[in-house]
Amino acid sequence: RLKNSCMKHFGEDTWEFIRDDSFVQWVLHPDEVNITRWEQWMAAHPERVRDIEKARSMVLALAKVPQPAVDEALLEDLYASLDRDIAVGHPAVEEIPTRVRGIGRYRWWGAAAAALAGIALVSIYLKKDNKTPVAAALNSHMENEQLTRVNTSNASQVAWLTDGSTVVLNAGASIRHDAFLLQNKREVFLKGEAFFDIAKDAARPFIVYTPEIGIKVLGTSFRVSEENGSLTVTVKTGKIAVYNLADKKQRSYVVTPNHKIRFNTLTAAFVADSLDNNELAELQPAVQPKPFVFDNTAVTDIFQAMETAYSIKINASEEVFGKCMITTTITNESFENKLKIICAAINASYKISGGEVYITGKPCG
Repeated sequence: RLKNSCMKHFGEDTWEFIRDDSFVQWVLHPDEVNITRWEQWMAAHPERVRDIEKARSMVLALAKVPQPAVDEALLEDLYASLDRDIAVGHPAVEEIPTRVRGIGRYRWWGAAAAALAGIALVSIYLKKDNKTPVAAALNSHMENEQLTRVNTSNASQVAWLTDGSTVVLNAGASIRHDAFLLQNKREVFLKGEAFFDIAKDAARPFIVYTPEIGIKVLGTSFRVSEENGSLTVTVKTGKIAVYNLADKKQRSYVVTPNHKIRFNTLTAAFVADSLDNNELAELQPAVQPKPFVFDNTAVTDIFQAMETAYSIKINASEEVFGKCMITTTITNESFENKLKIICAAINASYKISGGEVYITGKPCG
């Protein structure tokens, strides 16, 4: 019955992707191999990109929905929202069915997020346990919409970036960047040691500046460390280009996975090398960024957790939203997609102004 409904709304051209195991694996569990494969496929078949996007939306929407629990009328509303969303090319935030907004009434996983964003690796569902993301112990301040965050603790801490990237700052390390990373280049200025996991965005390269070198990436994970007057960049996934900021020609050195490059700050020389087995085993962030998981939690508490994670002020009235309770798990999402998902759940809206976020809406209940 579910397949017949899918065929009705998406057609055979889309359904061929949905029943392709490698396609589903790419959508739900992307890795370097399947990302490369499907990007190459889309480049070779641009006329099929629309079908792929539609199939991707459906896979994300229904990835974890138990078929017996799906209300047929609600499913029809979801398909209609997805159709409208894809037709206009942007999230149908205002068109999410009223029954989808009432998250607590249904065990929805991907559906609400797919109708909202169309590209969400997101779960919104009921759970027995109540987990919250680790609060980063970072001192932060904003100046001219430039955000500086310093890890003053003795342990590594996670700093979330609004584009979906994360930075694990070692003790004493700091980063400075545009609060919302809205420029053509995503630029971060690093002092100290850190592990970066960068969200892929081919249109907007990500550049890390240390006092001596620049590191240019598109989507990858790597570590920056210091020892005995040298700065070492070690790549876990993807590729990076490293260059000396003092070199006017900016000649760069490409570093591939499981390799490292060392920059001697005294001689300004680069030395490349591969990793031995011990180094490979240790090439992990000191702490793992955790998903935002909440069970029947006040939305004001969720906004507070986001405010702590991103060091961005979120203005949400306790009087208006204090009784709004939602259950949600949000992973691998940008800051704004998180806002969209949460605001859709409580029928609210948000505005970004002056480096802060303002939530408006009506009281719940």
